[in-house]
Amino acid sequence: MALASNTSLLPRHQPLPCSSDAAQAYLPSLVRAGRRRAFARPISAVHAAEPAKNPIKIKEPAPIAEAKSGKWSVESWKAKKALQQPEYPDKAELDSVLRTIENFPPIVFAGEARHLEERLADAALGKAFLLQGGDCAESFKEFNANNIRDTFRILLQMGAVLMFGGQMPVVKVTSRSYL
Repeated sequence: MALASNTSLLPRHQPLPCSSDAAQAYLPSLVRAGRRRAFARPISAVHAAEPAKNPIKIKEPAPIAEAKSGKWSVESWKAKKALQQPEYPDKAELDSVLRTIENFPPIVFAGEARHLEERLADAALGKAFLLQGGDCAESFKEFNANNIRDTFRILLQMGAVLMFGGQMPVVKVTSRSYL
């Protein structure tokens, strides 16, 4: 049977001889709980987003490596060997696949990319929080609707918690190639 009472079992707060804020910080949290105020604390960027505020001093300029093939051009990358790429034995089939891919609509539209750049700039200035999530490496075995939905859901939930707790917008980015 529960009894109603107006008296508290917790000891009443006795003022300390020193009433500074530093001394008050050492009071047990149950005693201080009534005086707490909710306020938004700004999140500051680790590195200055404006280079003029924290200039980097370089003692000596680094030597510039010269290109082996001579002059650079927009198409010069095609002359270089991509060592990480597989060798395709059938050049005609490769060209056919590349033409097919070129005819697909873009995965991301230019306006979306510009909007993301603006939001990332806000995050760099400390006006937003960047949440980046996803797997380091994806396997085709895990490429299904349930995994995509679960990853998307957890990022949205994490973003909501961060936005509520940080009192600032959250830029959500994933490394999944299919999201």
